[in-house]
Amino acid sequence: MNFLDITKKKYYEAVKNPTPLIVGFSITQACNLRCKLCGVSAGEPFSDELTTAEAKSIIDNLSDAGVLHLSFGGGEPTVRKDIIQLASFASRRIESVGIVSNGFSIDSQMAWEIANAGVKHVMVSLDGSDQKTHDANRGRGSYDRVIKALKHIKDVQLQARISFTISQTNYNQLPEMIELAQKYGASLNVQEFFPKGRGEGKNSLILTRKQRRDMQRLLFETQNRIGARRIGFENRYITSEDKKTQKVCCNTALSSGFYDFCVGCFTGIYSLFVSPKGEVRLCGGLGEGKIGNLKNKSLADIWKNSEILKKIRDREKLTGRCGKCAYRYICGGCRKNAYYFKGDIFAEDPLCWRGRTEEELEDTSSYTSNKIPLCKDLEQAAAIA
Repeated sequence: MNFLDITKKKYYEAVKNPTPLIVGFSITQACNLRCKLCGVSAGEPFSDELTTAEAKSIIDNLSDAGVLHLSFGGGEPTVRKDIIQLASFASRRIESVGIVSNGFSIDSQMAWEIANAGVKHVMVSLDGSDQKTHDANRGRGSYDRVIKALKHIKDVQLQARISFTISQTNYNQLPEMIELAQKYGASLNVQEFFPKGRGEGKNSLILTRKQRRDMQRLLFETQNRIGARRIGFENRYITSEDKKTQKVCCNTALSSGFYDFCVGCFTGIYSLFVSPKGEVRLCGGLGEGKIGNLKNKSLADIWKNSEILKKIRDREKLTGRCGKCAYRYICGGCRKNAYYFKGDIFAEDPLCWRGRTEEELEDTSSYTSNKIPLCKDLEQAAAIA
């Protein structure tokens, strides 16, 4: 049995009994910054955000469903006055709890409080290897605050992680970002800029397919050199037919210890997203459509009975290049990209570089949104379809 046959077999074993191991919990829409490219247009809180009691009830709900990793995000989670209380509550019920922050408010006292609450890691956003690049998006003085936050995080023995959103503005700084992360003892997570929120319409900042390919190859090589746990990135496309490279492709997922097979996009197989209102969504990128609300339904029930999740787990439903691709069981493309550019959540991922001509690798003419309004209740839509 060859590598691709094995991946197909393992994929169907994984989706036979999927478990919601990872949940991203956007605890508030509020933020103390107004980043120019913020994907969720964070700023003021929603009027109907979860209370402390409701958030705790949802954390219990997640724990009952078997969630092993919970990551608090936003907005900016540290602006909630009860974030330490919620983090402490969660860490007593869920194996691994993390916080994703812009780092602006993490001083030595807050770092100590976060660590004392039982949080395992803190991820801070850094948009470039120098002050000018980072501050151009996030505001004057933010770069220095993030660097100080990294030091404070390290001082209290928390795992430090850096989230680097890569675009045309900072693509050439990737090697320096890898070095910077190593300097501060942090792992580096690379995610690609996506034109939503305050970044909507800025499609010219999206990487070309060639840049995506070269970026992923550099990250694979770096994983080989310094270890898979030190470098992570959201797209797990295989870059060659070489089995060693194929193995490295999955190491980011496998090295965490949460799962034993890399499936590309985790949505509906290992992970889900919860909004500040308690709504369950496929992922943060597909923020418009909900598949239930944890204020009145259990995650276990949604996870088991959701029609849209059943369809998302079936890679045979993919169309276009993704539907024909031999690597669909360990990749599957990005459903956010498919929806945004094709208007169909099951369409091919148009940003994928595999099988493209040299001309297509550089061509960005298809980087135009064909997005149609995503049904506010995806569960209703899936039941009708």
